[in-house]
Amino acid sequence: MVLLGIVFAVMAAFADESPLVFITTTDTPPYSYRDSKTGEIVGIEVDIAREAAASLGRKLELRSEPFPKLIPMVSSGEADMAASTITITDGRRQSVDFTLPYAAGGSRFLYRAGEPMPTMILAERMRTATVSASTYDFYLCAHNIDPVRYDSYREAVADLKARTIDIVLFDASGVEKTVAESGGTLSASRFETRENFGIAVGKGNAKLKAALDAVILRRGPAQ
Repeated sequence: MVLLGIVFAVMAAFADESPLVFITTTDTPPYSYRDSKTGEIVGIEVDIAREAAASLGRKLELRSEPFPKLIPMVSSGEADMAASTITITDGRRQSVDFTLPYAAGGSRFLYRAGEPMPTMILAERMRTATVSASTYDFYLCAHNIDPVRYDSYREAVADLKARTIDIVLFDASGVEKTVAESGGTLSASRFETRENFGIAVGKGNAKLKAALDAVILRRGPAQ
């Protein structure tokens, strides 16, 4: 029994030295994105995760994954936490726990400049796209719109420019950045939804959640 206890203690110590795995899409500046010069994953969400990992004496391993995989990977234990402006919902709380909100945001339609500003009524008659398994996907479905679904926002933007689709519903900050970089070829609609964003962690991982919440509280309330 003593030997067995020593083995478990060694295993626990080794586990605590392993890096915490953080996954994101890198599609949502300024929250999580790739630095254009270094190619590294950076952003507000990454900063929160790094501070929390440091407070726990752990290294942080960053990985890029398609949005539909984020919640399932955390739920299954393949990743310790995920963030990509993930909206906190009761449905998602069935699979993962969430930190306190680190930001408040919403969604806008992205569309080609010079065309009519999209509304939900117009979206019913348009080739409307969004990211698969996002709250925007669920929102469109709730309004009887079956969208064209993408694994990444970048793919949707490329098809919008190619006129394969008409509009994209996505996180407002991402849409606004895309518009700013479009050289006047793309526009953003008014806010369509409002929501709170949180970092998803494995069910019952109270230690990691507490460390993340402490960082979020130090940084101030969601805006």
